[in-house]
Amino acid sequence: MNKITRNTQVLDILNSLYRVALDKQIIIADEEYIVSLKTLFTTDTWGYREILLVVLVGMKLDKNYKPSIALYDCNPRAIYEEPIKQFLLNNGIPHRKSGPLNIAKATPGLNSNWAKQRKHPSIATEVVNLVKYMESNDTVIDNIGISLLRLLTLEANIVRNLKVNIPFNVDPEILYTLCCELINRAADGGNTPQKVVALLLKNYHAFLKTPIIVRGEQDRACVTSTTAKKPGDISEESIEGTVYKVYEVTIKLFGLERIKDSYDNIFRYNQMYNTNINEIIVICRKQDCPNEIKNSGLSFYLGSYNYQNIKYYYIDIYEWICYILHHMTPGSRELFYDELNIYISDINTAYKVKCIWKELHQ
Repeated sequence: MNKITRNTQVLDILNSLYRVALDKQIIIADEEYIVSLKTLFTTDTWGYREILLVVLVGMKLDKNYKPSIALYDCNPRAIYEEPIKQFLLNNGIPHRKSGPLNIAKATPGLNSNWAKQRKHPSIATEVVNLVKYMESNDTVIDNIGISLLRLLTLEANIVRNLKVNIPFNVDPEILYTLCCELINRAADGGNTPQKVVALLLKNYHAFLKTPIIVRGEQDRACVTSTTAKKPGDISEESIEGTVYKVYEVTIKLFGLERIKDSYDNIFRYNQMYNTNINEIIVICRKQDCPNEIKNSGLSFYLGSYNYQNIKYYYIDIYEWICYILHHMTPGSRELFYDELNIYISDINTAYKVKCIWKELHQ
């Protein structure tokens, strides 16, 4: 089967199940599996429900496919990142870029050994139970697919109702409070602080029409710098790609383990692109600094740490946000506020982030 034919078949399968899912007059016998299925929606890790959707489609494509022992026989990356993701996007259903692949972790099959190694073993076990149930009785595959799509659609509708129409506001004190509350209450695994810092830098430069390009604004915190072939979370670069500044943004300990990972990445980056990056700015909280830091005695600039030939400069995230908001023009603050709201309104931004943002505007 060629790629075009396969993708067409996947979309046909999903669209057929989706039409039934949208018809509230059709009652599905779901007593045997609905509790397990709903459990997959009790976590912010969307990969569990996405991997189930992938294997369900794989089983529809090939009746001999056994995801419990040979997960990759259905070519899950290709069918998720092309037709399945297209379907989810077309119907406004929240999803991750490579959610099912991140949760699968190259396992041979979705079984108890895989479940035990996951961050949420009890939820992963429910995925395994559902897979076993479909493998033992292929007549339930359609029903589980319909029920899964109904739950995904319900979540999509909830997300749409959380959109916020922001008021016009360029007051740096108000924007500072919004940013800090969002970071403190809905960090979303580090995505929120990284997005706030990146958007502040981006709009600071954009409104002033500086020749600086800010990279990393589109990446999620779970995207490693090594995988993305970038020197850090965020970088300021020339139009030609010369790196001027590299930033790591976190509200977790940036100690020796993280420093070693960063150093290894910078070492490879310097070799690959023939650069000489030897300074990293770590934007974090005071408690995220290592004990061995050379303390500055200041509140904005916290101190430094030398590792091999790279020096890490630690800056307080809250004071940095306050400083840059006051350093921005009213126009650039307006652009920042608008782009932050657009990011939070996106279907794929975490539910908790949306809830906190809406609460902050009531």
